Formats: sequence, structure tokens, C-alpha cells
Amino acid sequence: MAARMNFVFPSDLRLVNDRVQPLLAACAHYCKTDWPLFVAAYNELCRVDLSGGKILEVCCGVGELAREVARAFPRAEVVGLDRYPGAGQAIREAVEREGLANLRYQCGDALRLTEVPDGSLDLIYGQATLHHLAHDLDGIRRESWRALKPGGRLLFIYEPLGHNRLWAMIRAYRVARGQMEDESNLFLGQLEELAKPFDACEVQLFNLLGYPLKGLGRLGGRSLVEFISRTDGAIMRRWPSLALLAANFNVVFTK
Repeated sequence: MAARMNFVFPSDLRLVNDRVQPLLAACAHYCKTDWPLFVAAYNELCRVDLSGGKILEVCCGVGELAREVARAFPRAEVVGLDRYPGAGQAIREAVEREGLANLRYQCGDALRLTEVPDGSLDLIYGQATLHHLAHDLDGIRRESWRALKPGGRLLFIYEPLGHNRLWAMIRAYRVARGQMEDESNLFLGQLEELAKPFDACEVQLFNLLGYPLKGLGRLGGRSLVEFISRTDGAIMRRWPSLALLAANFNVVFTK
């Protein structure tokens, strides 16, 4: 039986501990109106002390977030994985220049974690990743469940929710114009499929008003971004059915 999805609408933008602040450098290239979403995700990532644990970032790209996670948890073993041999530049630079002994890059397939032993990982996460892997949800579910320890977490950060047809059409246009091959919107039914073997599933929803107000958020400061985010959360808590119209989400599965 699939874990029941628990929907939350984070509005407390305070950092859960000192480890979170450095991680925010890894989302600096995203639109600043999405800042509350990354705060909530990084709060979840750092909520558990991972010292002595094993952490895997899938589809790490340049590897900026893996680098910051390794700095935040110097006693953890952090691996950034991507299918492209030339990826992981930030990881390689940090290892060479800073001597980060707890960090390494691995070229591999997120859907075939052949070098990861069963029940060996405390955390698997990906940033803007799940929607690239939606063509093989069985592979994600199978490999993450196999590789995680009991109590381990699978966290996906900054993902597109497709129930709002207007936002979905805008994304489809941008994908077609950019000739991007593996972009897709995600739906709650897919998260239910992923949640089947897990004990818990928490979905954090964002950007109800924030998506159409991205331009306004760019013109304003962080205080305006925070106001929009808190307003979104208040609306969705008051009328939960509107949450399906949100543009983005984070999701955490617990084994």
C-alpha cells in the first residue's frame, strides 16, 4: 500500500540550522522568486544530522549543491552522480583546491545505481531532477528503495507540477522553443506511484500566485518574495483544493 501523501505549505522561511545558509549558494542562478522553495527543501535536507552518513545527489550537473552539502557535513560521504563524463566541475574543483576528502564525482545512471550496495545510503536527493526521469518511475522507485537504509530519505527539489493547464502550456512552449528533449510536467498520480514502497511521503507546494508574479518578484526585493510566498501558503491552507494549481513542489519520501 502506498504511503499517504501529506501536503504541506511551508511559510516559515527561517533556516532550520546553520548548515542551511551555505547551501543557498547552489540556487543563486534560479529566479529569486523561487527562494522560499529552496529554503524549505534545504531545511529538510539539513533537518537530520548526516555526519557519518552516506549521501548521493543524482543528476548533479555542475555539482554546486553536492559541494555545499559536503562542506556542511564534513564527516559525511557525499557523491555527485551524473550520466555525462564532463559534469561535476564544481566537485572536481572543490576536491582539487580545497582537498574535500568526503566529496567525489561519479559518472553513472540515476536509474541504474549499480555501484551502490543495498541499504547503504542515508539520503538520495536531486535538484530539478525528477521531471527528467519521469519516463522510468519504476527505475527510480526500485533503485532508491534498494539503496536507502531504513529511515533513509529520497528528496526531490524544485519540480514542476502539471495540474494547472495554463502553467503547463507555458512550460510546454518554453520546452519546445528551447528544444529540450527530456522535460516534462509531473502529476500527483506519479508521486503516488513512487510512494508505494515508502513509509511516508511529504509534498511541499509552492507558486500558486508566485508563478504569474515572477516578473513582479524580480522587480521587488526579498520582502516582496516572502510576502507572495506566505500569501500562497495561507491561500492553500485555507482552500486545499487550490493546491493543485500550484506551479512547483518539493517531495520527500521516507523509507
